[in-house]
Amino acid sequence: MDKPKRSYYLPGKLVTAFDKECSRAGYVKEKVVAAAMFEFLNSSPDQRATMFNKLDKFLSKKG
Repeated sequence: MDKPKRSYYLPGKLVTAFDKECSRAGYVKEKVVAAAMFEFLNSSPDQRATMFNKLDKFLSKKG
């Protein structure tokens, strides 16, 4: 039996900020995503919790 496929949906605000920052700095989006995943996987549980808190703060602020 095949494993179920997973889909991840990102908030539009986050995608817009990501696109803007990559364009401004001239980064390759795929490499930025790979680097972010690598950083996340190599982090401690406390560091991951901090990352999720920062993400929640960014997504919940107005504007």
